[in-house]
Amino acid sequence: MPGRITVLLSRIEEWILSLMVLQMGLSIFLQVVMRYAFHSAITWLDELVHIEVVFLAFFGASLGIKYGAHISVDALKNVVKGRAVHLLDALNHLAIAVYSGLVISFGYDLVSLMAGRHHFTPTLRIPKHYLYIVVCAGLGLICLRSLVKAWQSLAALRAGSSREASP
Repeated sequence: MPGRITVLLSRIEEWILSLMVLQMGLSIFLQVVMRYAFHSAITWLDELVHIEVVFLAFFGASLGIKYGAHISVDALKNVVKGRAVHLLDALNHLAIAVYSGLVISFGYDLVSLMAGRHHFTPTLRIPKHYLYIVVCAGLGLICLRSLVKAWQSLAALRAGSSREASP
């Protein structure tokens, strides 16, 4: 059952991010047309795209961990063979999880501080602490996916698999 939930959440995340990229492309195209054809602009659209870029960066980084798409230095992995590769992979993902957990902790303090002050984005009037919550949520997904990857690497290590670690 947990595997089904994980797959469902991943698909929902991928669809939301895909639709957001599509919407951003259309928004930027519309802005270009408005500026050059009509010498006018939709002011709030730029701000929306900037917010979406932040959203995509953190939630896309979470998907990057899922698919093993992040840039990594494999010099030590190339030297170490066998089961030790899984151990290095697990340590790598645990370090990512710890780091993202620390940033979430500091982010929570920042969100708490900003929630007491009434700062809004200039045109959309979105409270700025909501934007920091998005960063914390994205880092939460990164932390969760890193812990899952670390668990998978440790399971492969316990199983005695000597194959190369999956990305």
